[in-house]
Amino acid sequence: MIEIITRKRFFHVLTCLNLILLVFPLLYAGSLFVFKSDPERAKIPSSSEYKRIICAAPSVTEIVFALGLGDRVIGISHFTVYPPEAKEKTSIGGLINPSKERIAALRPDLVITQGKHESLAELCKKLHIPFLSLKIEKLKDIERAVLKLGNYLGASNEAQNLSLKIKREVSALSSQTGSLPKKRVFLCLSHTPGDLTGLMTTGKGTFLNEIIEMAGGINIFSDLKDRYPRISKESLIMREPDIIIEIYAKGLNLTQQHLLRKDWDRLAVLPA
Repeated sequence: MIEIITRKRFFHVLTCLNLILLVFPLLYAGSLFVFKSDPERAKIPSSSEYKRIICAAPSVTEIVFALGLGDRVIGISHFTVYPPEAKEKTSIGGLINPSKERIAALRPDLVITQGKHESLAELCKKLHIPFLSLKIEKLKDIERAVLKLGNYLGASNEAQNLSLKIKREVSALSSQTGSLPKKRVFLCLSHTPGDLTGLMTTGKGTFLNEIIEMAGGINIFSDLKDRYPRISKESLIMREPDIIIEIYAKGLNLTQQHLLRKDWDRLAVLPA
């Protein structure tokens, strides 16, 4: 589940949240997937032979399940929360520090991860396990990404259907915001409930920034060079957002929700 907290609700804000709910579970940090393999390892078998897949990133898990291939998954990343049935699979640890022992014990015939992961690639090379690294960048490439993964895993028809569905829904939602006035948006990706330190947001060049703009908003930190910068409470106040959106992939209990609302209520000076 994805928990989203907003301080104000507008029609176009709801559109933005719908877009996030649609795309965020599939991507987390982007949308362009480039499939790479280690040229020095053993030959990759055909897609029909992949029966024991480890998905070493939440985004990978969600796409594989969305393609109807969840029964092939035997291992997942620690931070995987969606779909719910994926949590029943064996955890191999976090993205940064996966357990080499668990990976070896699961005897996978394919390991898929997100981004550059040299230690995991080296382990797979050592164990002669086919390895794929998915490079994630822009939202516009999600259609090609899903199609590539579907083709690679022998689910091209399912990939076609999923790609068309996402394309239609994103297009329909984004078209609703064209004539609406722009609002200044702060998208909060991290902070501890009860404390407004450690704030993290999205900069330019991310799919989240694209979603904000597609939904009729203006990302107030789009000028920063870092893709996912840490920002201070003071810099947030200076930029005066109209809307604050906070996302929690694992959801929040009532106590945490109360603390979050108290945090943002302290910033009464903001228009949001």
